Amino acid sequence: SSCVYVPRYLESTWFIWVSQMNHIPMDIDYDKNEDWVSTQLHATCNVNQSVFNDWFTGHLNFQIEH
Repeated sequence: SSCVYVPRYLESTWFIWVSQMNHIPMDIDYDKNEDWVSTQLHATCNVNQSVFNDWFTGHLNFQIEH
């Protein structure tokens, strides 16, 4: 029934949007041989803080701190 599928569709779309907007690599160079933490910091980014972003992402817009 649509009572099950519509919320699941919306939830999965939201999850993809929130998780991918922070995990798009910013600057990765695989030949630098950096430690794991430095590589992770270069591979994630924070999204600008706003009332909407904080609410919409459940504060996951602070991906580096997460």
